[in-house]
Amino acid sequence: MAQRTDRSTGPAYDVVVVGAGSAGAPMAARLSADPSRRVALVEAGPDYRSSETPEAIRGPNFIQIFSLGAYHWPELRARLTDYQEPQPYPSGRGVGGGSALNGQGAVRGAPADYDGWAAAGCAGWGWLDVLPDFVHIEDDLDFGDRSYHGTGGPVPVSRSPAPAWGPVSAALQRAAADAGHPEHPDLNAPDSSGLSPMTWHRRGGARVTTNDGYLEAARNRDNLRVLPDALALRVAFAGNRVVGVVVRTSTGDSLVEAGDVVLCAGALRSPVLLMRSGVGPADELRRLGIEVVADLPGVGANLQDHPLAFLGFPLTSAAQDRPPGALSGHCVLRTSSGVDGAAPLDLEMLALDRHLMDPSLGGLMVALMQPRSRGRLRLASADPIREPEPAFGMLADDRDLLALRTAVREAAELVRHPAFRRATDAGASLEPGRPVEGCSDDELDAWLRGGCMGHFHAAGTCRMGDPARPETVVDPAGRVIGVEGLRVADASIIPELPRAATHLTTVMIAEHVARSFLGDLGGDEASDVELRRAPQSARTRTGTRS
Repeated sequence: MAQRTDRSTGPAYDVVVVGAGSAGAPMAARLSADPSRRVALVEAGPDYRSSETPEAIRGPNFIQIFSLGAYHWPELRARLTDYQEPQPYPSGRGVGGGSALNGQGAVRGAPADYDGWAAAGCAGWGWLDVLPDFVHIEDDLDFGDRSYHGTGGPVPVSRSPAPAWGPVSAALQRAAADAGHPEHPDLNAPDSSGLSPMTWHRRGGARVTTNDGYLEAARNRDNLRVLPDALALRVAFAGNRVVGVVVRTSTGDSLVEAGDVVLCAGALRSPVLLMRSGVGPADELRRLGIEVVADLPGVGANLQDHPLAFLGFPLTSAAQDRPPGALSGHCVLRTSSGVDGAAPLDLEMLALDRHLMDPSLGGLMVALMQPRSRGRLRLASADPIREPEPAFGMLADDRDLLALRTAVREAAELVRHPAFRRATDAGASLEPGRPVEGCSDDELDAWLRGGCMGHFHAAGTCRMGDPARPETVVDPAGRVIGVEGLRVADASIIPELPRAATHLTTVMIAEHVARSFLGDLGGDEASDVELRRAPQSARTRTGTRS
């Protein structure tokens, strides 16, 4: 039975947005700012007011959230490298989505990342094009007066002052300085490099999600309806024209009718929805018995994540004495691998003052931030309940393996600096009893292939680009090639990962596509003053730093 309003003719909604996470909440809030536009926000997980947010989501240790099964997809597994078995891959569910589940990093990446998007066929997505969106969404609590930052936006950006840093963070700062690395106070400044305080989407010590920053102010609008616990099964078409989204709830399956649909379900679910709707690689869809609406071979391809290695060490008793609510790390060092063709600052080392699952351990999380390896997400079957099968193919490109091995060697060298003696009595190890120094390059490579982790920054599976290119899934306005009335606006459209955690970029994508969409609709966006006030439930303390 279709979801309808009291209007007797036409679709029930003007727009259906699928997914209420880092992209979907901003998209629904922006589109519903015009009271004449009827918007439905379909979310597979639970809905709750900002004041009802579980304490595990507000807190600093996101591992606790996995005890709350309703807020992630517990059955999702992914193969990270070709040498590993499939393993759990965290993916947010419920209002706030990934912003309620991630490590809380609020990082933009480098201007060259977005200029690279524009050069690759994403017209209008260069640094100067997206900078206004970054400024618009920010409430930078430290540098909001700078021309390239914003104040009062829905997403707070905060940094911990150096006196609050733990021993590992303080040691990394000293060791990096003595190794000749520059220091910059603002990780998100266009010209920053070297060591910087980590930036977080936190206010007063508490996580602020897109449910807090966007939906809380918008959900009481008469023209916005949130449909929680509603699993989107497929997009419905009449020919190649969208007519709505088929959803499954506790009462059965129904069609939520709409004139336009925007998929904001994330890099692992937006391509699945497209393929189950007949939009994707035609031969694969036919093998699964799915009628083809549009043959787009790029759907599910170009799968990316930032490969990550953890170098751990036992903490001294003094270093273990940290407040229970303290963040696990406070600063990040960006360096360059020097691998042929690699961009500057392609490596990242994040201090970990306390391991998220073992408080007796600390370490450095070492990541490759501009990988060349690509994977693919495929449908396991046409069954709408069965999880997809992502295979990231991390480190398949030998240049990625060399770059990450270089980072591991450099990190181990930094841990040998005397500044680390307050934090640990041992050097960096691949695992207990296996120091980095004793390993050959071949042994390190084998360890990386077998034990490499993901940063959980899945991206790229509905690649944005030049509509004339066969790998393109959406054009620079987010419109899906070959069909009408369907857009994608989330991390899946990222052509190449920015050198950053993807949350802030994903929010920016939603804002940028919403702006384009509103332009196509021929209307002006209403005032968003409400959205630029952080909700009181997220303001546990005021001030310039958290």
